[in-house]
Amino acid sequence: MSAAGTPMPEVGKTTVPAGGRSVAERVFMVLLAFGPQHRLMTQSEIARRIDLPVATVHRMLHKLEGMGAVERNADGRYGIGPLMWRMGILAPTHDVIGRGGRPLLMSLSARSAADVRVLSYFDEAALCVDEIHQTSLSADSGLGEMHPLHASAGGIAVAAQLTPEDRQRLRLTRPVFEDLERSVALAGRQLHVEVHRPATTELAVVLNVTDRPPMALQIRFPVKPGTERRSAQRLPLLQETARSLTAILNERPRP
Repeated sequence: MSAAGTPMPEVGKTTVPAGGRSVAERVFMVLLAFGPQHRLMTQSEIARRIDLPVATVHRMLHKLEGMGAVERNADGRYGIGPLMWRMGILAPTHDVIGRGGRPLLMSLSARSAADVRVLSYFDEAALCVDEIHQTSLSADSGLGEMHPLHASAGGIAVAAQLTPEDRQRLRLTRPVFEDLERSVALAGRQLHVEVHRPATTELAVVLNVTDRPPMALQIRFPVKPGTERRSAQRLPLLQETARSLTAILNERPRP
């Protein structure tokens, strides 16, 4: 199946009206201003993004910096601080790094000569919760990036775990929805998702996790003429890692 030529709408963009918000909501607006494409910003840039007065943003940043929720670098720009990382890694539904699965992903990346990505369903998109780079193919990627479900093998594997009714409620155009449904049906027959593009291939499998949103494990690698056999050899490595990672994610954390 091919996702080539499919439109790539912006997903996962949080917008919160500024008027009439409580102090707590405005504090979260400041934090939500940051994202994969906005990691470092001045207080003026933050104020513009969330439509709050600079003076208000200045006061909130001062408090947040004192708590470690944001930090300021040498040129005066702000970024998310270590407190938010500590809080985020406690999220039981999306924590992968903190559960010790990263060595498995690093091994898969080295053995398959591929980029590895763990995706989780969030806000009608596939949220990247962990990633290992082995090639230069994933310049558009990164932890915390949101990807349309129809735009990658991993996203399709995530979508395949939604009910048909939930997929019908996705905000997709009719042609994109129908293409996604065909991809999901094929994935169900093959027990994996394979997306071919002119110079790359993506393989993905479902992570059968419990008490979590739908998740998938994906690898992406360059394909040159004569290397198609190597592509087929990567699937068992992907499936083996998925089983091991699933076992880790399904373990109950110790008290």
